[in-house]
Amino acid sequence: MTCNMEDIIESPVIAASIDREDKKVIEKKIKSRECFISSESSNGKSDVWTVFSHVLYANTDKRTGYVSCNKCKILLSNLPGTGTSHLKRHKCAVVTKGNSSMDEFVTKKIKIKIPEKVSRDAVDECVKFCALDLRSFSAIQGDGFKSLCQFLVNTGAKYGAVNVNDVLPNPTTVSRNCIKTATTLRNELMSKLILYIEQKRCSTTTDMWTDNYKKIGYTAVTIHYIDDNWVLNSNILCVRQFPIDQKKTGENVRRSLKDFFSAWPQYDGDDWLSNFVWVTDRGSNIIKALEPNIRLNCSAHIIHNVLQYTFKSIENNDSSQTEEEIDLEQISNLITATKSLVRYMKKSGENNLLSKSLLQSVETRWNSNLAMLQSLFDMYSEVIQLYGQDSRKMSEIDYNLLSKLIDFLAPFKNASTQLEGTSYPTINLVMLHKAKLLKHLLSYKHNRCDDNIQIMFSQLASRSLHAVQEKFKLDKYHEIALFLWPPYKKLKMVDSQIERDRIIENVKVQLHNIQEQMPNNPPENTSQTGNLNYSNEDIFSEWADIDEGSSTRTRYTCEDE
Repeated sequence: MTCNMEDIIESPVIAASIDREDKKVIEKKIKSRECFISSESSNGKSDVWTVFSHVLYANTDKRTGYVSCNKCKILLSNLPGTGTSHLKRHKCAVVTKGNSSMDEFVTKKIKIKIPEKVSRDAVDECVKFCALDLRSFSAIQGDGFKSLCQFLVNTGAKYGAVNVNDVLPNPTTVSRNCIKTATTLRNELMSKLILYIEQKRCSTTTDMWTDNYKKIGYTAVTIHYIDDNWVLNSNILCVRQFPIDQKKTGENVRRSLKDFFSAWPQYDGDDWLSNFVWVTDRGSNIIKALEPNIRLNCSAHIIHNVLQYTFKSIENNDSSQTEEEIDLEQISNLITATKSLVRYMKKSGENNLLSKSLLQSVETRWNSNLAMLQSLFDMYSEVIQLYGQDSRKMSEIDYNLLSKLIDFLAPFKNASTQLEGTSYPTINLVMLHKAKLLKHLLSYKHNRCDDNIQIMFSQLASRSLHAVQEKFKLDKYHEIALFLWPPYKKLKMVDSQIERDRIIENVKVQLHNIQEQMPNNPPENTSQTGNLNYSNEDIFSEWADIDEGSSTRTRYTCEDE
């Protein structure tokens, strides 16, 4: 069969292609109104025509050979007889319930029923993995492990039964690529965050610690931001070694932070640091390092300091104790005896005889003492069965005192847990939790009945109250954040009207400063308002505002997912 050139040119599809004007020409004619985008529905049967419209010549209403996407307005080729498959691959193509796009058909996950024998074999292989490599059983639930397995499964499906050694890299190769991968991901994150950072919509938390084994110091920087969908996010930007040859002075700490951000040339080091609100502990070096910038104390860390101060001298059995501290010796003995008991049961292995293990305290986390006391309270009857009520190990552990000490500490634990949340705002909770702790401690302080235990807790509350007032200082940003939280805008937890007026004046000043910094023509805000999780059970309900025309209060519950 033969054909000549004339036959090819006379083909309707080729002819249209030859006669059709260039896309840039058509785009110019749309602007000059020589062409227009049809508003009439196409006669085509494909669902893709709900997304695209034909581009027509204004003087003849004939088709130009192009269609326009109704969403992004881009022009795509559409010659007679060429079909719509290329249109379905366009990013804006909408798929109806009746018909799926080719992309969805190709990528659709088909649920395959795995034979029971394969499932049993998988269990055996997981057991071998945990035993041979000394991994925990929960390792098979890790996202990284699942991602690796999925990659290997997909590789096998594509290339057949390959030798796994031909696929898995050498550990040295993995090690060399670790920093490279981290740098790539960090740069991708920063490119996404740069707009938020420029608009001062980010805060950062930083912490420094020393490895006990090699005595090497490290610094971690985590960035927190609310995206355009009003979702609070947090990402660790870096964990880096502090220079071994430098002392951790304020000047050196600031230089270390500036050096980290110098990898991105948009700003110099000082400008980078000024773009964030920093939240840190009260270490003198980090306070000095961030002195030129906005820095807030970590409230959860302050609560740890308060409890540390409250119990420090009575636990040390100092010979210079005051009369008040001597009266608190029974509480000190209870904590010391509980630590000794848990340490002994861990070391002897007798902890395994309990239905639920006792928890050991960690010196750097005072809340772990409460967890330890609570675990003993829960297992008290089983411990008594093991050692007896009159045993030397239990002689200093009074069940009634243990219960009351847990009740005394519970609000501190609740406050620090909520203030450590990462999936909801916490700055608006600081002022409320301080007010709650003050009320809690004052109730103990003024409860001076003849009961010896109540007298002890009254003295303990006095010590803790002094620590809260001395260490738990509020910043104007804590006050402003609470005022801007609708359920508490009346600031009922503030005793003085003068103080309320001062807070409101700070709000006005801050709003004025924001208004001055805004551009003359700010971009239109098209984002959606985030959803808040409201509840009728709120520990701060006594201070919540009553809605006008209603006897109910609006409350907010914080849940960290």
